[in-house]
Amino acid sequence: GDAVEDPSPLFDLGRAMEAALFEHHGASTDNPEYRSKARSIAFNLKGNASLRARVLEGDVTPAALCALSPDELATDALRANRRRMEEKATRKRTRNDMDAATKTDKYTCRECHSIDCVYMMVSGHRDIGKNETWGSKDSQADDGRVLVKCTACQSEWTDTML
Repeated sequence: GDAVEDPSPLFDLGRAMEAALFEHHGASTDNPEYRSKARSIAFNLKGNASLRARVLEGDVTPAALCALSPDELATDALRANRRRMEEKATRKRTRNDMDAATKTDKYTCRECHSIDCVYMMVSGHRDIGKNETWGSKDSQADDGRVLVKCTACQSEWTDTML
């Protein structure tokens, strides 16, 4: 009807986005990839004023918009938050205190099968767990746990003290 004849530049932009989505994900609205990307773009254009302005000004073409990753579609604040969470997770995985670990050949790496390992006691280095809060008998069973790190492949795991 009237919408097809709308002379608005926004209508042309919308049609160009639709065409780019069809080109990227196939010419069927039943395609789950197409539908997911269309919802993602709509959601991010509503919530990301910077992205919306860049699209309206022509800095981001409809084809480029359809090719953007979820991180590129996100707001600057959300990207910064994701980076902080990723850095926190990396810090949690990366242990600098393994310098004080004891070298051993008593453990075998599950990843590379090397026996070049270091270990350290973790019973005094862990947070209070749920079982300790509620007084479970399992809290005493884990006092002999060690953190083992393979020096060949850097894989880490917890094990019982040998």
